[in-house]
Amino acid sequence: MKTVPLRWLIVAPFVVLALISGVTMYLVSTITISNIANTVGIQYIKEVEGRIYDRVQNFMAPLNNIVEVNFNAFSHRPELLDDLTPIASRFYEQAMPHTQMTFISIATVDGRYLASAQDPIRRGQHNIAANFVHKALTMEGFEYDQANAIGAKILSDPTFSYDPRTRPFYTDATKERRITWSDIHPYYGYPALGIGLSAPIYNVKGEFLGVTATSIALIELDQYLESLELVDGAYIFLAEENGALIATSEQGELYRTADGVTTRANLNDHSNEVFQLASQNLEEGAQTLNIKRQEYLYYVRPITLKYGKSWLIGILIPSAYHKKVLTDYTHSTIIITLVLFVCIGLIGSLIARYIGKPIQLLNKAANDNNIKSIQVLPQPLSGIREINSLSQGLSSMADNLFDIMQNLEEKVSERTSYLQGENEHLLESSLTDELTGLYNRRGFNLAFDQVLKNVQKNKQQFTLVLCDVDHFKYINDKFGHTVGDFALVSVAMHLKKYTRATIDIVARYGGDEFALVFLNTDVAQVEKRLNSIREECASTPVVKSEYITMSFGVVHVSEGSSISAEGLIEQADQKLYQAKNNGRNKIVI
Repeated sequence: MKTVPLRWLIVAPFVVLALISGVTMYLVSTITISNIANTVGIQYIKEVEGRIYDRVQNFMAPLNNIVEVNFNAFSHRPELLDDLTPIASRFYEQAMPHTQMTFISIATVDGRYLASAQDPIRRGQHNIAANFVHKALTMEGFEYDQANAIGAKILSDPTFSYDPRTRPFYTDATKERRITWSDIHPYYGYPALGIGLSAPIYNVKGEFLGVTATSIALIELDQYLESLELVDGAYIFLAEENGALIATSEQGELYRTADGVTTRANLNDHSNEVFQLASQNLEEGAQTLNIKRQEYLYYVRPITLKYGKSWLIGILIPSAYHKKVLTDYTHSTIIITLVLFVCIGLIGSLIARYIGKPIQLLNKAANDNNIKSIQVLPQPLSGIREINSLSQGLSSMADNLFDIMQNLEEKVSERTSYLQGENEHLLESSLTDELTGLYNRRGFNLAFDQVLKNVQKNKQQFTLVLCDVDHFKYINDKFGHTVGDFALVSVAMHLKKYTRATIDIVARYGGDEFALVFLNTDVAQVEKRLNSIREECASTPVVKSEYITMSFGVVHVSEGSSISAEGLIEQADQKLYQAKNNGRNKIVI
């Protein structure tokens, strides 16, 4: 086999690569730059579109979540509708984390109405609106009162007759008989668009009880699109499937009112010709638009919301932008690449000579088949540290090789044992609550699923208990989180004391809520243990003379019963809620 000098082996590839790179990059820049530019443009658009898509989904999520939570609560517990006043606290707490939430309401079949309301423009203060406090079907505004839910009347708010049963949110929900969207509409007296989601409520007998609804202000979406930093001449719109605009990157009106008639701005009659042309094709995907000798890369993606609502994201960027950027970048890269390869070739020639000579000596010593040839090599062999290290390594390699082979199996075994221990530690950490040492929710779910399989297979009885600390927020607020943590640890100790370590399950289910599972224990014995836990908690101060009490929701499953984990937890949670409503410090079975 023909050999080549090391110098040429190092220099030649750099020269060839420089020529190939220069020619290739020239062809790419002159022949395929348009396709590459479009790809770059699409990637840019998709990055922007992805941010908008996530923002819209996260923005709208509270609307869905709150309606679903209230729909389930009122459907399963219709007695809540008997007295709407306490519900004001529920709505107020639901609305507070969400600045875009304008209304959370309930309207009963007899015309009573209650809502947590917020100004869609001057946000940050939620008030209570009700039409039953002083006079039936008469709407008034009230301050929120933490103790009484409905506080003092807001004298500056108008008082007027209001029957929610005639309003679109109510009639649409009763007509559709399912959770349904309202049309996007301007808020009366405010320069902002809003949209609502309403759900009809029925009891288990199918009797209609009323409608719960939420409304959200869309002004933040418009402000968000305006705030995005885009390339010059780019446009973004968020629209309904019929082209009606919801938000744009331009500062312009989204609706106009004349002679009492409100008209939404639409892509097809927009003052901007780019939007007008975009309205002619709202199909999903990418395409190219030409407007007055200006080429745009146009991309449309639908946003599918829950309950049958779809919106469209449209992004248009001028093709000249990404083509120019790519052209400038390509030309600069070609020049820099050629210069670098020439320099590297020259340096490589010098490096080859400096490296080659000591390597030739090592090669000769290695091929002599005589260890003495390696031992007599001059030290240091070269000014290069790695070559010297190689020379020294060759002399000691033979002596160490046998020992290495003998110890290899032992080292592998030790490493395997260490990794197994690390994995077990990580698994235990992922299933255990750091504060109390009990199972966390993930650990409880895994253990509970296994228990359900075993008891259903063996037809055994068991009891699920959900419990929490009464007025725990008061403890935290008054004494601080350190005392709160101490209270949770104390509760965990009491729970573990009255459960069997290797048979029953004890877990911190979340916050101040705990979950217990008693296996093969009759319900009377479980109640006795829970009373002991309750009494010990009530007699053990967490700080000074401050004691805590606990409420329990208990579900007992007899032999042969079959029910899902979710169903059991829901039943226990309802009983816990009942214990809370009955004055706390109770056990409800």
